[in-house]
Amino acid sequence: MFKHLERIVLLGVLCVMAGLVVWLHEYDSVDQVEQLQLPATHEADYIIQDFAATGRDAAGVAYILKAERLEHLPQDNTSLLDRPHLQQYQNQEQYQSHQPFRDIRSQSGRLSSDGSEVLLTGAVEVKQRASTSDPGSITRTEQMTVQLKRETGN
Repeated sequence: MFKHLERIVLLGVLCVMAGLVVWLHEYDSVDQVEQLQLPATHEADYIIQDFAATGRDAAGVAYILKAERLEHLPQDNTSLLDRPHLQQYQNQEQYQSHQPFRDIRSQSGRLSSDGSEVLLTGAVEVKQRASTSDPGSITRTEQMTVQLKRETGN
C-alpha cells in the first residue's frame, strides 16, 4: 500500500513540476512578445530637404540655420541635421550686407526640442569675422554646442 501511495505522490509531484515548467515557459513567451511590440525608436515623422530657419531678436535677424536635411524625431521632439550651417548676426546691417559676424559649419547636428540650442558634431569650423576691435579667427573642433539667441516674446 505504501509503495502505491509513494508512487502516486511522486507522480503528483512530477505533474506539478511539469505544470510549473509549462507555465514559466508561457510567461516568458508573453514577455518576449511584448518586447517585440515596443515602438521603434528614432524614426522620423517628417524630413525636410534644404532646411532653413531664421531666428529673430529685438535688433532683427539674430541667426540663420540651414541644413541639407532635417529629420524630426517625435520621441523626444529633437531634430537631426545633415551638414548644418549657422550664420549669426549682431545687427541688421550685418544681415543686410550678408556678412555674419560668426559663420559655423559641421558635418551633423542635433537641434534641441525647444529650438534653443544646437549641438554641432564632426569637423566643426567656426569663422569669426574681423572687426575694428577683433582680428577675427577660425576655430576647428569635433563638437560644439551653440545657444541660439531668440526673441522671447516679453
